[in-house]
Amino acid sequence: MTQREAAVASEIRRIAREELTLDWDGADGEEMAGRLDSLALLSLVVAVEDRYRVKITEEEAMVTRSLADLARLVAGKADA
Repeated sequence: MTQREAAVASEIRRIAREELTLDWDGADGEEMAGRLDSLALLSLVVAVEDRYRVKITEEEAMVTRSLADLARLVAGKADA
């Protein structure tokens, strides 16, 4: 994970804890679907889209399994 991706992952964890009050520690390689229900996942994705002003397509969301995947995707879109 690059420094930029690590910073994005850290911000995603903060959003989950502080803004969405999710009980989730956000380990980089852990599958998010295993720890968050579908509504929590959707809320997290929307909050991340709003924070970084990016759009995550349904296809991209379907292949994003872990926090590291999401951070990589968001960092790439935000930097583009």
